[in-house]
Parts: sequence; C-alpha cells; structure tokens
Amino acid sequence: MTSISKKLNTTLIIMIVAALVLSACAEATTPAPTQAPATEAPATTPAAAEPTQAAPTAAAPTQAAPPPGPTPDPNLPSAVIPAPAAGEPAAIASFNTAIYSGPGTNYVVYAAFLGGETAKVTGKSEDGLWWAISVPVAVNGIGWVDAAWVTVSNADGVPVLPTPPVPATTDLVPPAPEDPQLFAVVNTFVRSGPAGSFPAYGIAQTGASARVLGKSEDGLWWVVRLDPANVGAGHGWVEAQYTEEMNVEAVPTVATPGTAVSAPPPPPPTGAPSATTLDYVNVRSGPGTNYPVLVVAPPGVSGEVSGKSADAAWWQVKISTQYSSDGFGWVSADYVTTQGTEAVPVVEAPAPPPTVGTTPPPETAGGCIVAAQNPADGTVFGVSASFETSWLLQNTGSGPWNQGEYDLIYVGAVNNTKLHMGPDVYDLTSTVEPGGTYNFAVPMSAPFEMGTFGEAWTLSLSNQPVCTFYVYIEVK
Repeated sequence: MTSISKKLNTTLIIMIVAALVLSACAEATTPAPTQAPATEAPATTPAAAEPTQAAPTAAAPTQAAPPPGPTPDPNLPSAVIPAPAAGEPAAIASFNTAIYSGPGTNYVVYAAFLGGETAKVTGKSEDGLWWAISVPVAVNGIGWVDAAWVTVSNADGVPVLPTPPVPATTDLVPPAPEDPQLFAVVNTFVRSGPAGSFPAYGIAQTGASARVLGKSEDGLWWVVRLDPANVGAGHGWVEAQYTEEMNVEAVPTVATPGTAVSAPPPPPPTGAPSATTLDYVNVRSGPGTNYPVLVVAPPGVSGEVSGKSADAAWWQVKISTQYSSDGFGWVSADYVTTQGTEAVPVVEAPAPPPTVGTTPPPETAGGCIVAAQNPADGTVFGVSASFETSWLLQNTGSGPWNQGEYDLIYVGAVNNTKLHMGPDVYDLTSTVEPGGTYNFAVPMSAPFEMGTFGEAWTLSLSNQPVCTFYVYIEVK
C-alpha cells in the first residue's frame, strides 16, 4: 500500500468516526425538557381559561325565562303607596304586578305594583285569592292585588270585603285608518270629564281602539267618540297615561265641562236596604243614561234602596227633595255594592225623556212662551266652541211659578249629543207671576263634529212639564 493510499484510508476512517460521534452527541443533547412544555402548552392553556369559559353558565338565570307573574305594560305608572307601620298588615310584591279596582283581571287597572314594594293591607276578597291595599290614587282609596304575586304578613285579622261589580264595557266608536286614534294599554275608565271626580260611563278594555276628538286643556286626557245610542253625550274622556295614540297632533283642545252638584244621599236607617257607591256616581231621574242627572253621589256614601229596575241593572234610591221633587233617583248597579236588597220590589220606570227632532219647533207648548232667545236657532259655531244659551220665558198661565216648586229640566238632545255643561236640573231662583218673565241661561259647548245639534228643556211642576223650549245650532 502506498503512502497516499494510507493517508486516504486514515482520513476516511477519521471522518466516519467523527460522523458517528456527532450523531451520538446529537441524540444525547436533544433538549426534550425544553420541547416538552411547548408540546404541553395547548393542553394547559384551556385549563387556565376555564373560569372565563364558565361565565355563560353562571349567567344562565339571566338568559332563562322570567319568573312567573303578570308583567304590567312598561308605560303603566307606578303607584305611590304609603308604607305600613311596623306590625300593620303588609303586602310585599314578589314580582312586578298590577293594582286593579276589584279582585280580578277584568277590572280597571290603577297602576303598577313593582317587585319589592310594600303596601298596607286593608282587606281580602271573599274567595281569599286577592288582597285589598291602600292606594291613594284610587277614587275610594282601595286597590286589589293578586295573592299569588305578593307575600303578606300580619293580615289574619283584616276584614273580608264585598266583591264590587265589574263596570260595563263602554262602546267606543272605532276609528278609520287615518283618523286620530288611541287604544287602551290596560282596562281603564271612560269618564264624563277629564278628572277622576267625573262619573264613569264604563270601561275601555285592553286593546280597544277609539276615534280621538280632542284633548284636555292640561294634555292629560283624550276625548273619544262613544256610541250616542248608548251614551247620549256621544263622547267621553280617557286618561292619557293608560293609552297609546296615533295621528293626534292636530286635535283641538277641549274645555273642561261643568260638573253636576255633588252631594251624598240621606243616610239609610239601620237595617234598611242600602247601596254604597264605589266611585262618583250619577243619580238620574230614571233607570238609563238617557235620563237627566239630578245629582252626583261621591264615593263611599250609602243611601237607602227603595226599588230596582225590571232588568235589575238600576237601583232606585232615596235622595233629598232638593234634587228630586218626589225624593227618588236611580243609580247604575255597576257602581255600587248593596246590602239587604234581596226583597226590594221592581219599580216601574218613569217615562223616558223625549227625543228632540233635528229642527225643533220655534215655540213652546202652552203655559209659557219664549219671549227672547240667544243665540238664535241655526247660529253657526266652530267645532268645540264654547257659548251660552239664554231663554227669556214668559208666564202665560193663570197662576204663579212659585220658587221651590218649579224646576228647569234638561229632557233631550238632537242625536243624543248634549250641548250644555253643568247640571241637568235647575231650581227657579224667584217666583214668576202671571205675565212676568224669567231669564234662564246655560253654558254650552259645540260638539266635535260638524252637523246640526240641539237641546230641549222643560219648565216642570212636580216633574210634570208645563212647557218645553229648544235651541239648535249648526257646527261647521
């Protein structure tokens, strides 16, 4: 072997040995511990984030369905309720619920009773399923809450209260699509004026719609059209906080109508059949809304019941002869509770007021004549215009019209749409001798729609007409 061959062989052997050494070193020095965390990192990162991933599970109650219980309309006002004193009967609202005018969801809604609020308990329903609470916003100071949605304490001794009747549904006139209109968000009263002190015609039920005719001077009430066949005035007032409206930007402002005299009836004798008012109640001359209002009875007063109508929808009650010559009036059964009335007799209704024709005759019947009238028949007024009508009546009979014996009584209106504001009955303020005259003036308001309207009044002795006189106007 030559020296060159030896050198090559030696070099080759050294290279092979070096390669083997380097290979062994590479395997021995692979940084497994350093690589292991990199390999394990994806497994440990989710574990570290578990609290973040668990948050949706913790929030599940918020996402779940709300607890059982009625939820009032969000626009419904919350009642301002006096808190009970320590130890007094109390009710705590477990959930948001509503306060009703009676023990049932078919009554009027007064306000919301929010979860956590506390009220003073004043009574319970006959079936034990509702509690009566103190609610100053209610006309009679009492509201009702469902026992299922409140927690009550110290209430074992509260009295059982009689179930009030459910007021009748008022016949609202539905609007055309483009009419000013509203719909009731809860059951609410339709009243004869823009305040709780005006008697109610009935209930506008939840979701009922009506044509809007105007708004009150303070903007808190809407005037709506009613079916004149059932409510002679042809319109009523609904509180705005219980409604939603459309297209009402241009409706006129309507003056507040006058109110009838408010006075309680004489107290009933002990043990006598009686009726107790739940609200301001019209006392009328007969059993129907077409009869004139004699006086308004305030809420919470009782009168003696002397009879009932044939359909049992009206009670005849005794009132002062200051307001009725025979001492009797009629109240709707929808607005009173009664005691001991099981045996009261059916009383024949008096003759209903006459319906006035579109164009009343210019002169009255015998006994008196209209010596002067202002405004003249056929005078044109704008929609909802206020005016005063006066008649100068001359006694053409042979005897005097004695003060205290004769009354001036509203008897009817064209299309059953009243014009006058104030009482339906007036006493003569002085005696009128034969040949003498008497000036009678009444504030009035034109209706909210165009057409011919009018009223008839009568001078009466003991509810017997002596003469009848009229006014009619044009609204344009």
